[in-house]
Amino acid sequence: MSYFKQLVSKKKRRFQEDGFDLDLTYIKPNIVAMGFPSEKLEGVYRNHMDEVYRFLEQKHKDSYKVYNLCSERQYDPMRFHNRVATYPFDDHNAPPFELIKPFCDDVDEWLKASNLNVAIIHCKAGKGRTGVMICAYLLHNGHFKDTKEAMEYYGNARTRNAKGVTIPSQRRYVEYYGYLLRNCLTYVPTMVLLRGFEIITIPNMQGGNCCPFYIIWQYKVKIHTSKLIESSKKGDTSIKLELSQPLPICGDIKVEFFHKDTFGRKERMFQFWFNTFFISTGANMTDSREGEPTIHTFKESRNSDVRWFAIPKQFVDKAHKDNKCKVFSPDFKVSNVF
Repeated sequence: MSYFKQLVSKKKRRFQEDGFDLDLTYIKPNIVAMGFPSEKLEGVYRNHMDEVYRFLEQKHKDSYKVYNLCSERQYDPMRFHNRVATYPFDDHNAPPFELIKPFCDDVDEWLKASNLNVAIIHCKAGKGRTGVMICAYLLHNGHFKDTKEAMEYYGNARTRNAKGVTIPSQRRYVEYYGYLLRNCLTYVPTMVLLRGFEIITIPNMQGGNCCPFYIIWQYKVKIHTSKLIESSKKGDTSIKLELSQPLPICGDIKVEFFHKDTFGRKERMFQFWFNTFFISTGANMTDSREGEPTIHTFKESRNSDVRWFAIPKQFVDKAHKDNKCKVFSPDFKVSNVF
């Protein structure tokens, strides 16, 4: 294996048999995860398109279908005899929730059409986005009932360090899909009113200070940008960010939090995705089997219509990487108020 391919492949398991050396792993005998089939210079350090084609033709001729999850890059489907399906979403982000079931149905239909059929699933690196959709499918077809088991299985199969789907929002969406299946729920786009946020424990951005603002996206449409919040004061333990009026939101929501320093430069502190269906009353069921707390919402009191859910540090994108607590304390969390 070339030095460059090893560098890009990192801890992922490779297929190194019969003269092939590909960033490619059999998750199941009929489910394959792989890196993007590249051409020209990129093919030197990633999977080369020609080698991927040679592998598929030799191992699974006339019996493979390729699933491209990249939103940022495509290729001519004719390179794989027009057996290519695209279910795109952005790198390091959660998929549109309504994309998951059609993907699973597509894979299911293909694999059930013949015992020889194989699903070849890839994103760019063939790990995170690929893992989200493969784990969802393993739940969809009953390989697993428990989402953690599905993600652990994928992590062990795809990598040598058991780190498959690691981004918290991506893991949350696998949890969402497993929750939907187990409780026999029908997904319906659901509007809720967002009232604001509370950052609990102040991120250490400038000697303990933090000047946050945030952007709310309804999938890829920016629907709100907050004003810059005044710098936190010494002794503050939280920052409350209340909207001037409740904001109607529906479906897949991404919230990005930034810090603006004294020179006016902005730095992304953290972000997270959630889906409003799982904030709604219809999805608010007790499920002790799941360790992911952000599936559940809570009422402030019996007589209150205010609902909230708190996302601890380990479930917040980017903040979860701060193992040494240089920026985010162990008790850091973000409360979302509805």
